[in-house]
Amino acid sequence: MKSKLFLILLLVIAISLTGCQKREPLNADTIVAKNLKNTEFIPKDRKLHQYKIEVELNTDDMTYTGKQYVSYANNTDMDLEEVYFHIYPNAFKSLDNAPVLFNTGENMQVSSYVPGYIDIHKVLSDDDNLEWNVEGEKETILHIRLDEPLKEGEVANLYLEYTVKLPTTKDRFGYHENGINGGNWYPIACVYDEDGWNTDPYYKLGDPFYSEVSNYEVTIITPKDIVLASSGNILSEEEDGDKTRYNIEGALLRDFAWAASKDFIVKEEIVDDTVIKLYSINDDSDLIERSLDAGVKSIKTFNKVFGKYPYDQYSIVITEFPSGMEYPSIVFISNDYSQSYLGDVLEKIIVHETAHQWWYGVVGNDEIDEAWLDEGLTTYSEVVYTSETKGSKEGKDYYNQNIKLGYEYGSSYLGENEIVNKPLSEFEGWNDYGVLVYTRGAMFFHKINEDFGKDKLYEILRTYYDKYKFQIAKTEDLIRICEEITKTSFEPLVKEYLNGNQ
Repeated sequence: MKSKLFLILLLVIAISLTGCQKREPLNADTIVAKNLKNTEFIPKDRKLHQYKIEVELNTDDMTYTGKQYVSYANNTDMDLEEVYFHIYPNAFKSLDNAPVLFNTGENMQVSSYVPGYIDIHKVLSDDDNLEWNVEGEKETILHIRLDEPLKEGEVANLYLEYTVKLPTTKDRFGYHENGINGGNWYPIACVYDEDGWNTDPYYKLGDPFYSEVSNYEVTIITPKDIVLASSGNILSEEEDGDKTRYNIEGALLRDFAWAASKDFIVKEEIVDDTVIKLYSINDDSDLIERSLDAGVKSIKTFNKVFGKYPYDQYSIVITEFPSGMEYPSIVFISNDYSQSYLGDVLEKIIVHETAHQWWYGVVGNDEIDEAWLDEGLTTYSEVVYTSETKGSKEGKDYYNQNIKLGYEYGSSYLGENEIVNKPLSEFEGWNDYGVLVYTRGAMFFHKINEDFGKDKLYEILRTYYDKYKFQIAKTEDLIRICEEITKTSFEPLVKEYLNGNQ
């Protein structure tokens, strides 16, 4: 552990993953967070969900079995008689409905598609069976009825067993000839907020996820020849015959993802007390160096401008993937960018996904109802990176060529509907979503830079990060900070850039 790490809590889990038995409630006030560098943000009146998961991967039939303990904390202001979990693998039961990025599944052959799904075998509370059922669009919601009301501030100890079949998709979740992408792979608690339970489906558009910061203890058992990359810290790798047992800890993560391949080449570098790991299915040394360098520069730049990256490790995974995808402390980057002439694109994608570690990972938001909040800011973070690493002129050129010009070209897809801040269900598809959420959203932040200067913009972003780290932020929270720092009403800017002058 680095010298700056603090012991914030002590975790005692009197359980074994070999069976379900009585145990002490997992208490968020007693966790050891080994991968955090600061702890002052933790709300005194809030408990965290705790996940302890053991999965065993079978690469012969591309399945895994899971045993999962969840200590679910009731942070609402009411008693709960039921809880809900997203079970995203069921969205891949058919190719027509599979949420593959950019609709690339349309180019796949139905005859060769192997569907993915999750079969739930057990749901228990301590030793007692609970009533449960699978429901929702694409059957991606697990509805669990508690045996007694869970009072405000109390914790329900749940145990689940399941089997998952991986689909044949080079996407967030699935397998390909070079390995496995393990995004959105396990039952994760739905968020209960002022609107009630958020049981949205796995939309085909955007990054349709909304989750709370939790603590993770994960064990993944793989064949011996597999190399694993994951969220959090891989604490140990234990060989047992023809298998390897990866023991992983992730403290205060909004989600947990992993990737596996027998072809991974691993290289790492330390920057600002963070170990940056590069996993690549491609053995091109230039690609590996470029990718690692982009990650190092991104972490260093955003540490300086936004505030320190709070985890001990950050993993960049070059894999079979359509573009780039962010998860807490790990990102998937497409191997398609390995050609030398795409070096600038590769850097751009890595910078973007790294910025998501701040905007989505640490400062969370509802990506279904307010997707612009992380994507617009993350896109503008590309401008911040370019300005800080290559100079203000390069930053200005980058904005004009990649954002302003992109919006001008893409605005033909919009018609009269230029509302940026709206739910996924109100977008027509990737064309208007991309133009509005990414580029128009980024233009909002550029306007702040133009009107108030870089120093004020950076102060806004640092304040936003510091105030809402590991929380759920909303658009009004960001706007409130903008107005407090600039002492100016942002109503005209919000109307022009986010609400489409409506």
